[in-house]
Amino acid sequence: MREFFKSLRFKIILAVVAVILGGMLYAASTGGLATLPEQLLSYVVYPVQRAAAAVSDGISEFLSVFLDARDNYEENILLKEEITKLQQQLVDYEETKTENERLKQITGLKELNDDFEFQPAGVISRDPDDRFGAFTIDIGSLHGISVRDPVVTGAGLIGYISKVGPTYAQVTTILSPDCNVGAMEIRTKDTGNITGTVEFSAGGFTKLELLPNDTGVQEGDIIVTAGTSGLFPKNLVVGTVEEVALEQSGITCYAVIRPVTEISEVKDVFVLTDFLGKASAREESGAAE
Repeated sequence: MREFFKSLRFKIILAVVAVILGGMLYAASTGGLATLPEQLLSYVVYPVQRAAAAVSDGISEFLSVFLDARDNYEENILLKEEITKLQQQLVDYEETKTENERLKQITGLKELNDDFEFQPAGVISRDPDDRFGAFTIDIGSLHGISVRDPVVTGAGLIGYISKVGPTYAQVTTILSPDCNVGAMEIRTKDTGNITGTVEFSAGGFTKLELLPNDTGVQEGDIIVTAGTSGLFPKNLVVGTVEEVALEQSGITCYAVIRPVTEISEVKDVFVLTDFLGKASAREESGAAE
């Protein structure tokens, strides 16, 4: 027995017992005798708890889709109604803005030309096959519109009515070769004819031809209608001179004219239905200006 107490085995057993007693005493001193078993148990149970919690959360989210479906449906209806109201308000705002712009232009035209009678119109389509910018407006014969009526903006002349329907009309612009408008330069009083060409219309310009070969017209000058035949009123601004050159014949000069309005961008116009000195229908049918 004495040899056992001196053996290595006894020493190992004694050390293990000492470690266990030390752990128990430490746990007792910190108030946690059950701490070690509980910790061991928690390591085993924790993964199970996490898995159960994940499954529970998944089921809750899945069920919430059905439980909240009614609330979401009603909320979507309210949001759609609100969007519809906002869209209508935007449409009303744009219409009011457009109308205000028209009223400003009407006021300006009336102040400068109290003899003008006109109808406001909106551009509803453009002819993609017409290289001269022809477009259609939303008023016609039912509104008192006639063929050859001048078409203007608040800034000046852009064309004339070439075809009329009951509720629409087609506009030929001053970029077209079909246009023939007597015009003059306000400084020199030199006169000529506004008519378009394929070459100039591609850049948004028109041409003032038949100017004297010694003309004093120069770049930056303002061109207005001459008003000599009654097809167009006098002194409507047509545009400004970009360049002056001698025709190939050497007999006359021509000027490249930038229209007073960017015709491809026009959205609202006025049709002049009457003005002082306007030619009668019979005179219009046989006259050329």
